[in-house]
Amino acid sequence: MPQLWVKSFFQVLLFFFLCTTLKKINLMGRNKKAPPSVEQMYATISKMLVPEHILKDFDIYDAQEYKPRWVIEMREKEDHIPPPLQEYSDIVFDGYCDPIEVLSHSFVCKPIYLKIYRRRYKRSNQDIHYSNSYDFTLKGLRIVPELGIFLKEENRVFSC
Repeated sequence: MPQLWVKSFFQVLLFFFLCTTLKKINLMGRNKKAPPSVEQMYATISKMLVPEHILKDFDIYDAQEYKPRWVIEMREKEDHIPPPLQEYSDIVFDGYCDPIEVLSHSFVCKPIYLKIYRRRYKRSNQDIHYSNSYDFTLKGLRIVPELGIFLKEENRVFSC
């Protein structure tokens, strides 16, 4: 008889151990929502802070908080070779162009600026540099189009 009790006790312990380590079922028997992976959270937060059309061509490299603002540093993805160089095999990465800073959004009373670095390439035996061109801002403004559209809509609402 003690062997059956010990066997069932260990089965119960194993059941609780599996439930708590797998975190799929809590002690009350209801399904527990699994938290998103770090990669999923990173992707979601990235989309909150950086417009999706920029994330398509650039990766977040760093984020810094300064007293008056936040700066998210973005680097062009490695596989974005400028079209004039795509047919050559002797392409070398030759640093970055001067960064472009644009205002993206404003959270917690601090503006968020995107500091965007485009890659610069050249052929290994030449000194002519090539880089891709992107349209990050509204014409004449250093803000992302999404923010400009938002401000325009807010101006229309408050001017009525």
